Amino acid sequence: MISKETLLEYIQQFLEERGVLLDASSLESYNFIAEGELDSFEILTLTMGIEAHFSIAVAPELLLDEKNAIVGNLVNALMESI
Repeated sequence: MISKETLLEYIQQFLEERGVLLDASSLESYNFIAEGELDSFEILTLTMGIEAHFSIAVAPELLLDEKNAIVGNLVNALMESI
């Protein structure tokens, strides 16, 4: 079952593998676009990874919404869409 916590853990691991080290308290407010840590290819990789790992489809509209560049907002939008 998909939970907010498992999505956050997945994203945190994804970011850590790319050298972005965040504690749990700052993860949800992290803006991966504004910080410039993920380029468009990495965002696509993250999206495809979420889809494969959790067997869900990520709607393109979620990625086009600028507020979803913040990890917590993206996770909430994903939870609402499933």
